[in-house]
Amino acid sequence: MTKRFEGKVAIVTGGSMGIGRATALQLAAEGAHVVACARRKPRLDELAADVRELGGELTAVELDLADQEAFGRLIQATFVEHGRLDVLVNNAATVIGGTVLDQDLDTWRANFGVSVESVFVGCREAMRVMMPQGSGAIVNVSSVSSLRAGTAAGAYSAAKAAVNQFTQCAAMEAAPHNVRLNVVAAGSVETPGMHAATQKNKAVQDVIAQAIPMQRHAQPGELAEAICFLASDAASFITGVVLPVDGGKTPQLYVPEFNLTNLDNRKV
Repeated sequence: MTKRFEGKVAIVTGGSMGIGRATALQLAAEGAHVVACARRKPRLDELAADVRELGGELTAVELDLADQEAFGRLIQATFVEHGRLDVLVNNAATVIGGTVLDQDLDTWRANFGVSVESVFVGCREAMRVMMPQGSGAIVNVSSVSSLRAGTAAGAYSAAKAAVNQFTQCAAMEAAPHNVRLNVVAAGSVETPGMHAATQKNKAVQDVIAQAIPMQRHAQPGELAEAICFLASDAASFITGVVLPVDGGKTPQLYVPEFNLTNLDNRKV
């Protein structure tokens, strides 16, 4: 494995499982000192042990991203301790489904708390140290739900769409300082969150997979690859981009199934 992040410092939110965990592992394996934060300390401790086995370095921080002031302090403290901050991956999110008619205002707001407000705080605080530093990369994790509509997902989709647009606006402000901000819009990924959303129903999971052009769910490591690319110097002239990583789902044109044998050969 290459060492694209040798000597660099990275923060990953929601690092205890799924996409965040895979990203923290890859960044550490490629040489970064990773600060991973999440609510579940036992899982963070497991992650730290796995990173040590890889010969990497990771600091595990138990943190609820709903406490945005604490998140801001973590970013500042990381910079003070290491003298630099090179990568921030805003991955943590809150997902509460519900139809427009059934969802109350508190639930609507809950979808925005971690998914949008912590992203704003994280980007702001990271930009405050990266811009004077003259370098840095921020990758915010969004969803294809921010690009395409679905039922019972209005609040979540709107929150992730806000992440996309905010990231592009922030990218314009940071660009003159060689600080880049991009988005990875994740499709269906085989994570604990996906299993919980489908109530571990394999039949439901299979139906979702069959509706994806590549006929499968993504693995967390595939999202980590995209995130690490955008965070690396290989993407040094890429900023303000929303990159779907979804097996072709976003550009897919849905056509209902029909029996071709019932069609005649007339010209159209």
